[in-house]
Amino acid sequence: MKVTTIVFSYDKKNYDAFLYSQQVTPHILGLCKFFIEPLGLTTFGYKRVYDTGEYLFISTNLRWSQYHYQHIHNHGTFFEQAMKAAHINQSHKTLWPPASQDHFLQSLNHFGMWHGINFYKKQANYLELWTFSTSQENGNISSLYLNTLPYFEEFIRHFTLKAREIIDTHDPCRLAKIEFIKEPSSVPLSGASNLSDIISQIKIPKVLVEGSQGIVALTARESDCTKLLSLGKSLKEIAHILGLSPRTVEFHINQVKRKTGCHSKSKLLQLIQSPL
Repeated sequence: MKVTTIVFSYDKKNYDAFLYSQQVTPHILGLCKFFIEPLGLTTFGYKRVYDTGEYLFISTNLRWSQYHYQHIHNHGTFFEQAMKAAHINQSHKTLWPPASQDHFLQSLNHFGMWHGINFYKKQANYLELWTFSTSQENGNISSLYLNTLPYFEEFIRHFTLKAREIIDTHDPCRLAKIEFIKEPSSVPLSGASNLSDIISQIKIPKVLVEGSQGIVALTARESDCTKLLSLGKSLKEIAHILGLSPRTVEFHINQVKRKTGCHSKSKLLQLIQSPL
């Protein structure tokens, strides 16, 4: 990705913070690509917000970063409520509401970010936020989020370790300033309060495995076919069990081989028996 200099006029503190965000965007893209692309995600962002209102913000969406530093002066009612719900040293998750309820959500949509999920963790004097989103057309992705939460949490640990120098805030030039909404809001935390209930009701649509090229996502059908193969079932037997044709079963297994780079039967079976 070619990063070009963007010139605009506003508060110098926010401008300096944006320049830093712009500088590290290619590194963030490199750290995230292996995880977000197989899942159909389009944007990842990280934010650290201090009790003073100072914050570090980086995103794979550079246009959004530019707009954020220039025009976003508070987090909007929905996200501020979610941030306040986080407790020290405990993780907290929210799904974005299906309809834009405030200026922050509307701005996210304008820059191509929809159907997101946020992960929060509160420390003594700051809050960390990891956010994932996708395109407007990918409206069914909530089931993927809710059934692969451990994989997202593992990626967050991976990112936090690999990006520890990037997200270090000892340099004040990396920090911008934002205001907090002081008035209480009646906007509900859609998707947050009933998260565990939703998780228990949705069938896992994808399975993450570690292939030769990194983490890949298998569809439920690809996973089913490969697991039955690992139990010694033939293509005809798998087809009968799943109500498919043998040719369709063969197609799904070949897709798994292509995605994972495991073309021998022994490596393929070892892979499916050790999902992430």
